[in-house]
This record gives sequence, structure tokens and C-alpha cells, in this order.
Amino acid sequence: MFSATGAECVLGLGSKASARGANAKGPILGAGAVVLTLFSGSVAQAQCVGNETFSQNTKLNQTVAMAVAGVSASVNTLVTSINTVNTAFLTQSSAFIGSPANPQPDQEGGGVWARGVGGHLTTSTSSTTGSTVSFGGPVPGGITCNTRTLEDFSGVQIGADFARLNLNGWNLHVGSTIGYLGARTQDGTPPGLNPGPSTFRDNLQIPFAGVYAAASYGGFLVDGQIRGDFFQNDVSDENHGLSDQHFNARGISLTGNVAYNQNLGNGWFVEPSAGIIWSKANVDQLNVPGTMVLTGGAGPSGVLIPPWLLAVNDIESILGRLSVRVGATLTSGNVVWQPFASASVFHDFEGGAVGSLTTNFATLGPPYSSLPILHSDVSTSSLGTYGQFGLGVAARVVDTGWIGYLRGDYRTGDNIQGWSVNGGLRYQFAPDATSGGRGPVIAKAPAYKAPPAQAYNWNGFYVGAYLGADWGRTNWTFGDDGETDDPRFAGFLGGGEIGYNYQTGKWVFGLEGDAGWTNARGAQPCPTGFFYNCEISTNWLSTATARIGYAYWDRLLTYVKAGAAIARDQAQSVCDPGSRPTIAFVVLDGCPSAADSKTRAGWTVGWGTEFGLTQNLSVKSEMLYFDLGSDRYNIAGVPVDIQRNGFISTVGLHYRFGG
Repeated sequence: MFSATGAECVLGLGSKASARGANAKGPILGAGAVVLTLFSGSVAQAQCVGNETFSQNTKLNQTVAMAVAGVSASVNTLVTSINTVNTAFLTQSSAFIGSPANPQPDQEGGGVWARGVGGHLTTSTSSTTGSTVSFGGPVPGGITCNTRTLEDFSGVQIGADFARLNLNGWNLHVGSTIGYLGARTQDGTPPGLNPGPSTFRDNLQIPFAGVYAAASYGGFLVDGQIRGDFFQNDVSDENHGLSDQHFNARGISLTGNVAYNQNLGNGWFVEPSAGIIWSKANVDQLNVPGTMVLTGGAGPSGVLIPPWLLAVNDIESILGRLSVRVGATLTSGNVVWQPFASASVFHDFEGGAVGSLTTNFATLGPPYSSLPILHSDVSTSSLGTYGQFGLGVAARVVDTGWIGYLRGDYRTGDNIQGWSVNGGLRYQFAPDATSGGRGPVIAKAPAYKAPPAQAYNWNGFYVGAYLGADWGRTNWTFGDDGETDDPRFAGFLGGGEIGYNYQTGKWVFGLEGDAGWTNARGAQPCPTGFFYNCEISTNWLSTATARIGYAYWDRLLTYVKAGAAIARDQAQSVCDPGSRPTIAFVVLDGCPSAADSKTRAGWTVGWGTEFGLTQNLSVKSEMLYFDLGSDRYNIAGVPVDIQRNGFISTVGLHYRFGG
């Protein structure tokens, strides 16, 4: 593993050590000198304050205050991003569904849709140690820090679904969705609230994938969604020695909504709705290298920060929503417009997050091992209750399958303020575009008659494109000492594909190949030491498969597939402080990284659905499991066996020749 022994923990790295962690040789600081240096600095704590029994004048208070401020910024970023991905695309329901207004009994339906979002949020949290600080024993009292986080975000979500319409009056929809949300966050705490200048920055990519279902009966609508979210963080913080450091979190969310659209007459309607979103995120540990080994010692804060290990408990949220939407229906030419206004109140019932900071000097070896462990638990507050107010318009082009919407929203509350713009477009399967129906559009397509029964032809060559997400885990085994690590990875995936179908009766047999680009990556602290991450990244991921399908509902093809998977990977050890110079008696060689790349082949198996929008155009959604086996990498002279497996979720569009 990336290990070190005795005093060889911080000073002077050889090539092998650069893959394994920080080894040391050279001048050694005495434990007493370390204590004096560790708690040097004269920064005032402003409103990062301790209570009466936790003296504001102690150097320990300054160090802990800086650490708590850093935790507050890191955890608030995650809490804000979890809230954003849970609510950014939420309008009246969790997916952009549609169906004819007056379908024939047991009529087929389906469609493909996309929507985008962009906006800005400012959120505030308070983080407190309570009475949990210890340094060789309990330190009386506690400290509280207030943090403000600024977030700019944008993203896209696509989905595809099929439906059975007018089953005893019910319309039933099932579909899958994938998406990507990018966010830039920074610590925006005003001067005077931070113990030092705000230097925290985080660039996030949040790919996600899920499935949804919806049912409507007249004006009544209920829907639900289950989704996996992958938070890929890239953190920098000069106050704590962080330089473009990666760490990850994974979440799952369950969403449920219910609404009723009431016709008020004269084209007006009112739609009350309610929803609940439960989510839980598992956060990887984060090595915080501190400033102790950097030139100048103290960062911009003026406080010398020791290396910390940050561990965050699972972040759980239960977000409730009550909303009302009011609008009218207007007709202009062949377009039906529906302007509306909405108001919502959100409340997080679960609370904030809990983390812990630990500096175990014993891991650095003598003479540092004579220092006691420095530890603190940190609790952060939740976003609480806030309101959201929106204006928008929905539109439908009569006698076509096109519907869309655009809306803007403003959020305000004690701990959150911001705005967003959200718009979407859907193409709805239109079996008989002859109706001139001009009723309400509210996430519904125009009224159509069911066509005469007609067999759908799946035969022939096709080409297509897809977007999605890939995620999974790796298992690292270090050949020198058998230690292990397990970085997980996730990213956005997009590419093209080509295939051929042969249909006999309702059975469809085919071959398919695809080539995809991905930015999937993952990171985990290396087994020993504060200063190194073990990271995995992927440049491209492709498959070649055979599939067997059954056209159960004529235009709906369900299938299973299996074959080969191939990918280009890079494994590396990354120095957490980056390439910044260290103090004269501490030399970190091998920074910023040592890496090895491989092209790896394995197998894949999965299932999917494909729905025929027209005789030539179809939309597919699928889920694959892949396993690339184990391969040996050489990272700065250390042999590392890495096993990798995961999942691929995609939504795509096919054009079939000769349909």
C-alpha cells in the first residue's frame, strides 16, 4: 500500500513511495517544536466563535475554528448540491410525461423528452463542535462557525417512456431517465464571519440515472421516481492545503407527487399538488493535507493547519412540498398556450449533516507519535423551510406530437435564496394526427384517435446516438504488502451505435456495437498517509453485443443483450497539496501524480426497451452491467492489481433504414 514507517512519513519521497504515500527522511522536528508550530498564528476568530468555556485566545481554538469552517464549507456544498439535484428539474411531477387527451381503450403511447435548467443559489449553514473537541483529553466547551455558499448550476435531463392509455379510464406510464448537473460552488462567507479569507472552491459534476412511473385519471395525477445520484467533487482550499482534490459521494432518492387539475371554466384552472423527496448520500472520506508541510506553513488564514481526515456520516434528507398552480388556456393559430403562475413551500424534516475531523499524529511516526490525537465532531444545520414562486408557459402544437414548457422560479427562505430557469420539449407518439382538439395541455399531448391495427416492422439496419451515465467501483490490491483500497467512479457517457435487427413473428434478433466517450472518475484516500489519493478515470467505454427481443405491444420491444465491453482506464496516485512547494525540511517528491493506463476488455449483460415513434424512428432505454476483470498496473514502481465493474444506463434515439 502507500505506507510509511516510523519517522519516514512526511520527508523525502522516492519513486516507490510516491505511489504509496509520503515517506520521510531528513531533519526531524521535535514534538515540542511541532506543538509550538502547529498552534502558531494570530488571526482573530470574528464570528467563528467559541462559547465561554472555550477560550477565544487559545491557539488551539484558532486551529479548530479553521477546521470547522472548512468542514462547514465542504458539507454545505454537498447539502446544497443534494437539494439542487433533488429539486432543480421538479415542476409538477418528477418527469415530463404526456398522453392524448381522449385515447381509445387500451391505446399504445410513448415518447421522448429533454429539459434543461440553470440558476444560482446562496445557502447558509451553521456548524458547531458542541463539546466534542479533544486533544489528549476533552477540551471544555465548543465552537460555532457560520458559512455561506454560492452555487451556480446548469444541467440537462432526458427521458423516454411507454404507456397504456385508457385502461378503465387510467393512463399508465413507465420510463427511464438520465441526466447531468454541473455546479460551481465557493465559500461566500463575508469578511468578519470567517476566521480567515474565504478560499474554498468546488467544481462538481453530478451524473444521475433513474426510472419513473405515472398514472392519471381525469384531472388526477400521481407519479414516482427512484434515482441514483453521483457527486464528483473537485475541491481547492488554500487555507487547508487542498489543490484540485477529488472526493466523491453517492446518493439515492425516492420522489412521490400527487396533483389534481380542477377546471374553473372560461379556460381557467387551478392545480394543487404535494410531494415528498427522500434522499440519502454516502460520502467518501477526504484527506485534508493542511498547511503544515507547505512553504510558509500558515495559509492565507495565518493559521498553521495540521493534516486532517474528514469523515462525513450519511447525509439524509426528507424534503416535503406543497404547491398550487393557477393558469389559463389560450389558442393562437395552431398553437395552444397555457400561461401559469405557481407557489410552493418546501421543508426539510430530517436536519443537517454530521462529520468528524481527526489528526492522528501516531501515523506520522516518531517523534510525532508522542502528540495526542486531535479530534472533533462537527454538526451542520439543514436548509430548513423556504418558498418558491414561479411564472411559466406551456404550449402544444395542434395536430402534432410536440409539447413544451418554459418557466422561471425564485426561491427565498432563512437559509436559501436564488433563482432558476427550467424548460423542456417532448415528442409524443401520435398514431393519428387528424384531431383538432384544443383542450388544456398541462403535460398532455393533443387528442388523437387510435389508428387501425398495424404490425410494426423492426427489420433492418439502424444507426443511433445515446446519452447516459456509467458508475461502479474498483478494488485495488497493492503487490508489495497486500493492502487494499476501493475507489468508486461515476461520470457522464455519450456516443453512437450501429446495429441490425431480424424479426420473425414477434421475436426480434439483433447485433449492436457502440463507441462511447465518458468522463467517469473516482477517488479514495490511499490506505496510509494524509497526502495521497488513489484515483481511477476512464476515457472511453464501448460494447459489442447480441440481443433478443419480443415485440410484446407491437411498437414496444423489450429485450435482453450480452456481449463484450472494452474501456481505456488510467489509475494514479495524486499528491493532495498539488505541486506547491513545501517547507525546506519537508520534500514531497512525485507530486502531483504517478499513473499507468490500460485498455481493458471484459463482458456485459443487461436489458432494455425500445419504442417505435414512427416507422423509422425509435427511442430506447437500457441498463447494462459490465465487468472488466482484474489487471495489473505499475504506479511509480509499485504493482497494483485493479478489478473494475459497474453499470451503464442510457437513453438513445435510433433511425432504422427501410422501415
